[in-house]
Amino acid sequence: MKIRKNHVRKRYRYNVNRKTLNKTRKNSGKIKDPEMKKLWMEGQRVGTNFSEMGLAKDPNKSLGIPNYKRERLEAAKIVNGFIEEELDDEELAALGPKKESAEEAQSRKPKRGHVVQELEQMAIDRRADPEFRLPKGVVKELSYFLNKHKFNYKAMVTDRRNHGQWTWRQFRLKIRRFMSIPEQFNEYLEQKKLPTGEKPDWPEYESDSEWK
Repeated sequence: MKIRKNHVRKRYRYNVNRKTLNKTRKNSGKIKDPEMKKLWMEGQRVGTNFSEMGLAKDPNKSLGIPNYKRERLEAAKIVNGFIEEELDDEELAALGPKKESAEEAQSRKPKRGHVVQELEQMAIDRRADPEFRLPKGVVKELSYFLNKHKFNYKAMVTDRRNHGQWTWRQFRLKIRRFMSIPEQFNEYLEQKKLPTGEKPDWPEYESDSEWK
């Protein structure tokens, strides 16, 4: 049985500006980063810009999949004493491209290779502080429990503001983590008018290990 197709009548859309539509389709978008905008060549294509700067538009094409078949065959040829010229053109095509030598890679250096170094330096300069910080909400909760119960973790468990249903071990772990961050814990000590850089002289309940 032949399938019947319904053909919709094509109509010219008079309300569409073809010139603007083509510009929108061909436009690659605006570069908001001022540093990247200086390095970008407006008159070139996206792929050409990336290749000249030493960057990859498609990482799958730049890295590729390792050809284990060629590696195994080359190892077998060395062992058996065969020469690559003995293989047919079809077999060589099936094995894929050979690895390029160091001289070939040197001759294929990008024109604007300094862009990669500049981008790496920009990434290092913009890198966030590597030190760990607790979120403000967690600091606020732990400050509340410390103000009310000090180091009495058993009382913290039964507190009605324990919405996360933390156990006494979880409370101990979180509070000690909070104390190990001097930038945040010193602020709490200053609010309580306690000496900074020291552990408060409060008895510790429900704890099976000493303070370190």
